[in-house]
Amino acid sequence: MKLSDRIRLIISENGLKQKEFAQSIQVTESYISKLLRDESGVSHSTATLIEERYGYSAGWILDGKEPKMSRKGRNASLSPVQRRVIADIEQMDDKDLAAVKAFIDTFNSYKKALGQEKK
Repeated sequence: MKLSDRIRLIISENGLKQKEFAQSIQVTESYISKLLRDESGVSHSTATLIEERYGYSAGWILDGKEPKMSRKGRNASLSPVQRRVIADIEQMDDKDLAAVKAFIDTFNSYKKALGQEKK
Protein backbone atom coordinates (compact mmCIF):
# COMPACT_ATOMS: atom_id res chain seq x y z
CA MET A 1 0.00 0.00 0.00
CA LYS A 2 1.42 3.36 -1.04
CA LEU A 3 1.54 6.45 1.18
CA SER A 4 -1.28 8.00 -0.84
CA ASP A 5 -3.44 4.92 -0.13
CA ARG A 6 -2.69 5.12 3.60
CA ILE A 7 -3.57 8.84 3.73
CA ARG A 8 -6.73 8.21 1.71
CA LEU A 9 -7.67 5.42 4.13
CA ILE A 10 -7.17 7.66 7.18
CA ILE A 11 -9.35 10.34 5.64
CA SER A 12 -12.03 7.82 4.69
CA GLU A 13 -12.09 5.90 7.98
CA ASN A 14 -12.56 9.15 9.87
CA GLY A 15 -15.30 10.44 7.60
CA LEU A 16 -13.33 13.55 6.70
CA LYS A 17 -13.07 15.75 3.71
CA GLN A 18 -9.57 16.50 2.47
CA LYS A 19 -9.83 20.10 3.71
CA GLU A 20 -10.99 19.00 7.20
CA PHE A 21 -8.12 16.55 7.47
CA ALA A 22 -5.60 19.21 6.43
CA GLN A 23 -6.96 21.69 8.98
CA SER A 24 -6.96 19.10 11.75
CA ILE A 25 -3.24 18.44 11.32
CA GLN A 26 -2.39 22.06 10.55
CA VAL A 27 -1.18 21.63 6.97
CA THR A 28 -2.46 23.06 3.71
CA GLU A 29 -5.02 21.35 1.57
CA SER A 30 -2.56 21.50 -1.35
CA TYR A 31 -0.04 19.51 0.72
CA ILE A 32 -2.66 16.79 1.28
CA SER A 33 -3.45 16.86 -2.46
CA LYS A 34 0.23 16.27 -3.22
CA LEU A 35 0.31 13.36 -0.75
CA LEU A 36 -2.76 11.85 -2.41
CA ARG A 37 -1.10 12.14 -5.85
CA ASP A 38 2.19 10.69 -4.55
CA GLU A 39 3.94 13.97 -5.36
CA SER A 40 5.23 14.48 -1.83
CA GLY A 41 6.34 12.48 1.17
CA VAL A 42 5.15 12.93 4.70
CA SER A 43 7.50 14.19 7.39
CA HIS A 44 8.03 12.35 10.65
CA SER A 45 6.54 15.28 12.57
CA THR A 46 3.38 15.23 10.43
CA ALA A 47 3.09 11.45 10.83
CA THR A 48 3.46 11.88 14.60
CA LEU A 49 0.74 14.54 14.61
CA ILE A 50 -1.60 12.19 12.71
CA GLU A 51 -0.76 9.46 15.21
CA GLU A 52 -1.59 11.73 18.15
CA ARG A 53 -4.80 13.06 16.60
CA TYR A 54 -6.19 9.90 14.97
CA GLY A 55 -4.33 6.96 16.56
CA TYR A 56 -2.64 5.59 13.42
CA SER A 57 0.94 4.45 13.98
CA ALA A 58 3.54 6.90 12.64
CA GLY A 59 5.54 3.92 11.35
CA TRP A 60 2.52 2.68 9.41
CA ILE A 61 1.89 6.16 7.98
CA LEU A 62 5.53 6.61 6.94
CA ASP A 63 6.25 3.21 5.42
CA GLY A 64 3.37 0.81 5.97
CA LYS A 65 4.95 -0.97 8.95
CA GLU A 66 2.38 -2.79 11.04
CA PRO A 67 0.63 -2.31 13.35
CA LYS A 68 -1.67 0.15 11.66
CA MET A 69 -2.93 1.60 14.93
CA SER A 70 -0.62 2.97 17.57
CA ARG A 71 -0.51 0.99 20.78
CA LYS A 72 0.75 3.95 22.74
CA GLY A 73 -1.67 6.50 21.30
CA ARG A 74 -4.47 7.55 23.61
CA ASN A 75 -6.95 7.07 20.77
CA ALA A 76 -5.75 3.66 19.59
CA SER A 77 -8.78 1.73 20.91
CA LEU A 78 -11.37 4.30 19.80
CA SER A 79 -13.53 3.92 16.73
CA PRO A 80 -13.05 6.32 13.83
CA VAL A 81 -16.21 8.18 14.84
CA GLN A 82 -14.97 8.57 18.42
CA ARG A 83 -11.60 9.86 17.20
CA ARG A 84 -13.35 12.36 14.90
CA VAL A 85 -15.55 13.66 17.72
CA ILE A 86 -12.52 14.06 19.97
CA ALA A 87 -10.62 15.87 17.22
CA ASP A 88 -13.55 18.24 16.75
CA ILE A 89 -13.87 18.85 20.49
CA GLU A 90 -10.16 19.61 20.79
CA GLN A 91 -10.64 22.51 18.38
CA MET A 92 -13.60 24.09 20.23
CA ASP A 93 -13.44 27.12 22.47
CA ASP A 94 -14.88 27.12 26.01
CA LYS A 95 -18.24 28.54 24.90
CA ASP A 96 -18.73 25.75 22.33
CA LEU A 97 -17.60 23.14 24.85
CA ALA A 98 -20.18 24.39 27.36
CA ALA A 99 -22.89 23.93 24.72
CA VAL A 100 -21.68 20.40 23.93
CA LYS A 101 -21.59 19.55 27.65
CA ALA A 102 -25.16 20.86 28.07
CA PHE A 103 -26.27 18.66 25.15
CA ILE A 104 -24.57 15.60 26.65
CA ASP A 105 -26.18 16.23 30.03
CA THR A 106 -29.62 16.63 28.42
CA PHE A 107 -29.09 13.52 26.29
CA ASN A 108 -28.06 11.45 29.34
CA SER A 109 -31.11 12.68 31.28
CA TYR A 110 -33.32 11.68 28.36
CA LYS A 111 -31.76 8.21 28.18
CA LYS A 112 -32.12 7.80 31.95
CA ALA A 113 -35.80 8.75 31.77
CA LEU A 114 -36.28 6.06 29.12
CA GLY A 115 -34.36 3.51 31.17
CA GLN A 116 -31.51 3.35 28.64
CA GLU A 117 -28.64 4.55 30.81
CA LYS A 118 -25.39 2.59 30.81
CA LYS A 119 -25.20 -0.17 33.38
